[in-house]
Amino acid sequence: MRWVYKSTLVLYIIALGFGVFTPRPDLVGPNGTPIGHQILYLGGFWAWVGNFLMLIPVAYIIHICWPKLFLQTIFITCLTTTISIEFMQLYIPGRVSDVRDIALNSTGAALTLLVLHWHKTSKSRAQ
Repeated sequence: MRWVYKSTLVLYIIALGFGVFTPRPDLVGPNGTPIGHQILYLGGFWAWVGNFLMLIPVAYIIHICWPKLFLQTIFITCLTTTISIEFMQLYIPGRVSDVRDIALNSTGAALTLLVLHWHKTSKSRAQ
């Protein structure tokens, strides 16, 4: 059954790759004003929410697929992933690399791992 989760992880990473590595076109309205970032892309609060949620599935699915991995190892994997994404976005047209994105991605993954740790310890206490 773990093959289903591993397949889901691969599909999520592929979708994530398309989402974060696709160049953003500069769209221009009829009067010459740029409109691309206003229409096609999230900004402000929703960008923060999206960055917070982005690596939660990765942390959760890795934990399901490889339950013997230390949670610290999963966190370091997620941290390395977000740092790599932000570094590569420096070289993609229309993309912006931001330290806040690293912090939000890592925070989402860390909170997921804390909830998983809490669930595991509360389950073992109940037994």
